Amino acid sequence: MVVDVRGRVLSARVRGAGPAVVLDCGGAGAGVDGGWGPDLEELLAESRTVVSYDRAGSGRSGGEARRTVAEMADDLRELLRELEIRTPAAFVGWSFGALVTQVYAARHPEDVAGLVFVDPTPTGERPGSKVMQRAGFTATPLLLRMSARTRELGRALRHMRENIAEATETVERAGLPAVPLRVLRASVRPKLPKAQAEFQDRSLRELAARSPLGEFVLVDGASHNIPWERPESVVDAVRSVMSG
Repeated sequence: MVVDVRGRVLSARVRGAGPAVVLDCGGAGAGVDGGWGPDLEELLAESRTVVSYDRAGSGRSGGEARRTVAEMADDLRELLRELEIRTPAAFVGWSFGALVTQVYAARHPEDVAGLVFVDPTPTGERPGSKVMQRAGFTATPLLLRMSARTRELGRALRHMRENIAEATETVERAGLPAVPLRVLRASVRPKLPKAQAEFQDRSLRELAARSPLGEFVLVDGASHNIPWERPESVVDAVRSVMSG
């Protein structure tokens, strides 16, 4: 279905019945056309109302992409109101989508019953040269946009550095609600310098500690594509935060 949200037409899918689970996909934000893999939504929909959507400017959703994470989070809130989804709900954010769900939870804590962050984009102060970091954040989206297969992801990530800084500041200032929270981290990681690997691990553990009901979970045998490779781990995390 398509929904008019603040001047943009967003594509969304609602399936199942029961307490609501809201899925926010990764960098490209295209969750409706298989962004979460073939099994995850079906498993969740056996006992829950499952909402997936494409952020503005991605997938089947129209308009230009929102530049700030706060705008993305506010789009999501308005979408849920238009769909008449009952809150509080559980929110699941994968990769970049975890930035959106963190900012959503910080801005609208009354809507949130539980949080699951699936191999989330790390936040906080990164190690290494600031010049090299800026160069990397600039070059990566440009390289992705050179291929038709990754062009949409490249467009979505062109403000990644600013988006990470915004999400970091928002959560530091407002905090996250004291709800059940799970942070799932992939055990299969790309080879990184030691300082970078330690930063990523520390960032995810600190995210789990932002709620007194938070837990860090290492997902064995899975890469960043946890929803495709180990969907049951996400389902278990959702069940855990919704029963906690």
